[in-house]
Amino acid sequence: MDRSLFAGYITILLLTIPALTYSLAPLKDYLRFSAKRTAVVAGASLTAIIIGCACIADYYAFSFKWALIMGLTLAFLVHIHLTEGKFIMRVYCYFNSTMVIGSAMVYGVILAAPLETTDSLLTLRPITCLICLAVAIALGVIYYKALTEFIPYLLNSEPLNLEYRLALSITLFITALFFWVMPKHAGVIMTGRVRATILAFLLLAPGAFMLVYHAMWRVAVNLTENSNLRESNELMAMEQKRYEELRSYMDETRNLRHDFRQHLLVIDDYAKNGETEKLSDYISQFTNTLNEYRSVIAANPALDAVAAHYDSLAKTKGCYIKWLIELPHTLPVAEADFITVFGNLVENAIIAVEALSEDKRVIHVNAKMLSDAMLGLSVKNPYEGSIKLNKNGLPRSGKAGHGIGLSSVKAVVNRYDGSLEINTDDNMFTAGVLMYTGSAFESL
Repeated sequence: MDRSLFAGYITILLLTIPALTYSLAPLKDYLRFSAKRTAVVAGASLTAIIIGCACIADYYAFSFKWALIMGLTLAFLVHIHLTEGKFIMRVYCYFNSTMVIGSAMVYGVILAAPLETTDSLLTLRPITCLICLAVAIALGVIYYKALTEFIPYLLNSEPLNLEYRLALSITLFITALFFWVMPKHAGVIMTGRVRATILAFLLLAPGAFMLVYHAMWRVAVNLTENSNLRESNELMAMEQKRYEELRSYMDETRNLRHDFRQHLLVIDDYAKNGETEKLSDYISQFTNTLNEYRSVIAANPALDAVAAHYDSLAKTKGCYIKWLIELPHTLPVAEADFITVFGNLVENAIIAVEALSEDKRVIHVNAKMLSDAMLGLSVKNPYEGSIKLNKNGLPRSGKAGHGIGLSSVKAVVNRYDGSLEINTDDNMFTAGVLMYTGSAFESL
């Protein structure tokens, strides 16, 4: 065994370390294990890969380029094992990393060309491999913001909806290009101004990549801001709708008070005139009218009015709502806020079940105080088809019957340091809301 050659293999395979590190950096939210366990598994795996590949490469007399490709291939398997989420997203992040490693190897080889004593670059001196490693680390520093901020933002930007196939094809092409242009002879590099020209060109590459990622990041930020603005407008529209429902309730109550005064005048007149038969008949008619009037769903008048509205709407669509509302007459949170959340969730449920068979059109609505400082609301309904949740735990847009205004509901709930949890198990959609009341903040 040629120790110098073996040391060169070991040194060039050290590039698998920054390769795996740079591939995992954008996926910090998608790691399968804790950061500590990830580091242990990655370290042990890379140690085995470096030593194993060096032995194989030395035995079969591989070129340094192919030894590194073998190591990077095995490191890819480790990368996949350590991460979760969309497979194509994880592959894109890895080849984005190999693109950096490929450029580092080319740049390092060309930079160290005068140190090579032979014309062949199929095998490299350990010092050249160390220069390649140093260049890879330097590029990691340059790309630090892209790896830890820009790319993660692009991956998690739902409005941008990154086209992974296109992004992956670009990184694959550039990676292959870097390994393909790897020079075979030092003499070629040292001819005329070839070396200086290539070094100058490659020096511009990191800046170009950074500009591309920064531009994509800015686009994603703008799209997200526009999406948030649309959600705010949607929330205002929802609140306007609930306001109109409350106005309708107040008008209905005003009419009832007016009518009741008229009934009292008639009853008083019959009583004064001693017309007991007419009085009895009138009271009987009045009682029948009252019996036809709806039952009370909630103690809070405003909430009761909105619940009655959706109860009536559900009946017109052949749906049935099982109400269990045990909230006090005075809500512990702002009426407008709770009614916005309540009305939106119930309306979504009605939209979802009206497309089902009649025996499945049942909605369960529960609301009660879980403690003096915590209000809970649950809206549960069956659904058909599939519902996929995004990273924020909300249904992705475009799914009929769900996801309408839920981001706005979440915004209202966040005002109370609360939470909105969505569960879609067994084709049963459940939206659970927790809202902390003012007494929760007073106790902090």
